[in-house]
Amino acid sequence: MRLVIADDHRVVRDGIRYMLADTPGIEITGEASSGEELIELLETDPVDVVLLDVRMPGMSGFDVLEKLQKGLSQVRVIMLSMHDAAGYVRRAIELGAAGYLLKSASRDEVIAAIEAVVEGGAYVQGELMQPLVSEMKGKPGSGSLSPRERQVLQLVADGFENKQIVTELSLSEGTVKTYLRGIFQKLDVASRAEAVAVGLRRGLID
Repeated sequence: MRLVIADDHRVVRDGIRYMLADTPGIEITGEASSGEELIELLETDPVDVVLLDVRMPGMSGFDVLEKLQKGLSQVRVIMLSMHDAAGYVRRAIELGAAGYLLKSASRDEVIAAIEAVVEGGAYVQGELMQPLVSEMKGKPGSGSLSPRERQVLQLVADGFENKQIVTELSLSEGTVKTYLRGIFQKLDVASRAEAVAVGLRRGLID
């Protein structure tokens, strides 16, 4: 997969490049030190994934996400930030980010996030999920999810990955994936993070 790093600090870009240098299947094809530079790069050299800082001079990471929605929505974006406030995470997801990591994330977690979003999923660092859930609570509602689908969605909101859900509910991995596909279809979403957000708004989970 082709990956670009966008951060205004060279030391951060160099650190990520070093971290991922020997990772099979990941090719770092470019770097950008600003949002404007990133957009220009993506318009001339399409890539699969962008690791994008939230705070940059000129266009912020959020500004970049808005721009991408208008013409480069096929690019999968993982926000990589020092900011752990739930509002930042929620805003990034609302603007189409497929993932959100802190800059303190381990190499293994960064790779896991990249692999997840390339496969069409979403990845929010575990320690960020519960504050996000808490921040988005409060809107009652109803939905068409079955009791089991609600149970699966609740575990997703609690930060469980598929293999953990398999163990928790004594299901096969294929069954868990089937439940998730059904949840995505019923809630009209395309990612785990979106499903959690919609589930919270409708009062399907807490």
